[in-house]
Amino acid sequence: MARSQRGGSATRRRFIKAAGAAGIAGLAGCAGGGSGGEGSGDGDASDGASSGSSGSGGPVEIQFWTLFAGGDGETMKELVNVFNDEHDDVQIKRQRQPFAEYYDKLFTTMTGGNAPDLAVFHTTEIRRFVDAMTPLDDFIGSDTGSAYVDSIWNETEFGGNHVALPLDTHPNALYYNKDVFEEAGLDPESPPTNYEELTSMANTIVEETDAQTLAFNPEPYSGFYVRQYIAWLRGMGTQFLNEDRTKAMFDNDAGRRLGEFYGEIGANDWDEQDASENRGTKAFRAGDLAMTINGTWYFGVLQQQDYDWGMAKPFVAPDTEENFTWANSHTLGVPRSKSRSDAKTQAAVDAAEWLTQNSQIWGTKAGHLPAARSVLQSDTLRNATVWEKTLSTFNEMAQDGQLAYMPSTDNNENYKRPVNNALAQIYSNQVDPAAGISKAAEEVTAKLSD
Repeated sequence: MARSQRGGSATRRRFIKAAGAAGIAGLAGCAGGGSGGEGSGDGDASDGASSGSSGSGGPVEIQFWTLFAGGDGETMKELVNVFNDEHDDVQIKRQRQPFAEYYDKLFTTMTGGNAPDLAVFHTTEIRRFVDAMTPLDDFIGSDTGSAYVDSIWNETEFGGNHVALPLDTHPNALYYNKDVFEEAGLDPESPPTNYEELTSMANTIVEETDAQTLAFNPEPYSGFYVRQYIAWLRGMGTQFLNEDRTKAMFDNDAGRRLGEFYGEIGANDWDEQDASENRGTKAFRAGDLAMTINGTWYFGVLQQQDYDWGMAKPFVAPDTEENFTWANSHTLGVPRSKSRSDAKTQAAVDAAEWLTQNSQIWGTKAGHLPAARSVLQSDTLRNATVWEKTLSTFNEMAQDGQLAYMPSTDNNENYKRPVNNALAQIYSNQVDPAAGISKAAEEVTAKLSD
């Protein structure tokens, strides 16, 4: 079922009002919501001229903004080059913006009338831009949605219109060090599948090895704490926000119990009582950490390590009724433009369809789970190492509807920062879990209702 999103004239007026200088400035530092593993950009990069227009008699040029850096950036560059090699009438001019500045720059161009023809949007950021995005239902076939996995496709509908085409989903999973498991006398092919098994295995690792046992969130201040908190909270039968996204709903028994779970990690000596940035991921890469939570992008990092590792579904929270993991998606949307012809808009939509439905290398090289059904069924993907190691498991979770997307609001920092800060303090055993969760809920409600 597609999500219900508020839209209409009220939201449109908010967007237009925000287009002023004060509105743009207010978004500074609030462009988060990325997948965490994508890294930050290192300046603008382009695959040629980026005018976004076509010369007389020449091919239609589609200006395409992306935020991908590192391996993701190189893979998207390769995918665009394949498209350009196969098309004479349309050419994509890719321009990469620095990751940390991407959404602020995109907001400025979309409100200033100089938007690109095609741009990457995380699903969690779409609501902030939706009134300046082109509804795609008039430019795609009625059966286009069937080309994508339902649980991913549904995340692109806002206010009754699909405003983007999904490129992928990049969920979280439990990664574990098989060498540490063997040292502890545990079966390296049997990672924990629930809270009770997690507790037993974690205590055994503490007793039998010198390794750190568990770090859920290697980059807490980048949004990792709140991501899995929201997913596990849903699995415990509780919503994070109310339906119209104006009030926190997690200051209850489930929300506080989940907060206690974060505090148990340090209190039980499973990990240091330290939420420092990147500490957990550095420990796992060094082979000093038995288990961690991370996303699809971690495959490329772990392939460079010299120990044996495995990946499993991260359904290890207490009091779970259903299984959910955090997920986000990269999607391709077409910003509105009064100067762009319908023909060029159609060319941009067609390009987006091609990129999202011919994305084998996006899975095999970038490590994300492609959204297109045909790609997921392709021999190219299923015969790749990444399919065996990670993507087959991510695909099972996507097909089973076990992906929990963070709420998309006008400003996601209104809930991300308070909850992340509270969970980081709880993780470090600096604050009582119940008190921390209650304070975070009060702050979230105040910010959302302001």
